[in-house]
Amino acid sequence: MRNIITLTMILTICFTQISFGQDELKIEKSDNSKLIKILNNSELIEASKDNFLSVKIFIIDNGTGSAGFPNSEVSHNLLIAVSEFDEKPNQSLFEIGPFYNPKIVEWNEKEEYEKEIEIEYGIYNNRKTVKLKININELEIIK
Repeated sequence: MRNIITLTMILTICFTQISFGQDELKIEKSDNSKLIKILNNSELIEASKDNFLSVKIFIIDNGTGSAGFPNSEVSHNLLIAVSEFDEKPNQSLFEIGPFYNPKIVEWNEKEEYEKEIEIEYGIYNNRKTVKLKININELEIIK
């Protein structure tokens, strides 16, 4: 009998915790136009993760005609999201551009908390390259 009372009390405590453990759901509409554009128009094109640093590269177009050609082609900016691995990680977001037809050519890990990428961009017969050094605090163009 004592076991039944104990079991009943344990189950009552468990179910009470479950039913009162969650707050009411809330819905909020964002008015941040930049964030709305990014989340609706960006596409993940590259990602690199290791034990210390996660880097994700998203591409977002700059609108019709932004490439400056008469055929209304677009240029793109790259959004580079950088995060450390931790319970409360340091995180950063960098934006670089404009690029016409960017392609990630190569990834290199320089140090534990630093990556280097090479990006090729431009028209098909006149491609250029740029190297970027990425860490949690900065995005730097390497000359």
